[in-house]
Amino acid sequence: MHLLKLPHLSFAHLIERQASSLSASLVLPKPDSDNFCMRLSRFPNEGTETILDIHTVGARVFITVTRFLSSLRGRVATFPNNNCPDSLITLDISISEISGRDPIMKEILSSQIFDITSDLNHEMKDNHFFLFFTDSRNCVSAGISNPFLKLNEQWIRLINRSYGTELNAPRRDTQKIYSAS
Repeated sequence: MHLLKLPHLSFAHLIERQASSLSASLVLPKPDSDNFCMRLSRFPNEGTETILDIHTVGARVFITVTRFLSSLRGRVATFPNNNCPDSLITLDISISEISGRDPIMKEILSSQIFDITSDLNHEMKDNHFFLFFTDSRNCVSAGISNPFLKLNEQWIRLINRSYGTELNAPRRDTQKIYSAS
């Protein structure tokens, strides 16, 4: 499949699609179950590309963190037609339970989550972020590039809190993490 040749896919959408195909499976709630699921995908120009999944099962809150230890941007640049073997992408997937009082929960459970805006750029050099959220009744999907330059407070709060929350899930393969540095 030649993803870059599809006219409707920007670089931001392409990297999100590739990351989602390689990351941990998304745990969607049953309809009208009062559980939720959120996926925040972070694709900074420099640094670790990460997908953070948070979902509830009753009163319990779980986090799954997928860290890409080899650059997806590098994959796109080296293999523009998506011909890169998945074995060349190293990743770390960690799962943990978190507190319902974790600071990110305030952002997730705010009714304003459904008002989050999209503002994507199409440049490879930009920092790209994507959000998917469902409360088992409604859902929202949005993306933004360079939210700190655009001073988008809602995105900035969500992203900043995600970095702290990510630390709850232990890193599994520390040898690969150190060798990737």
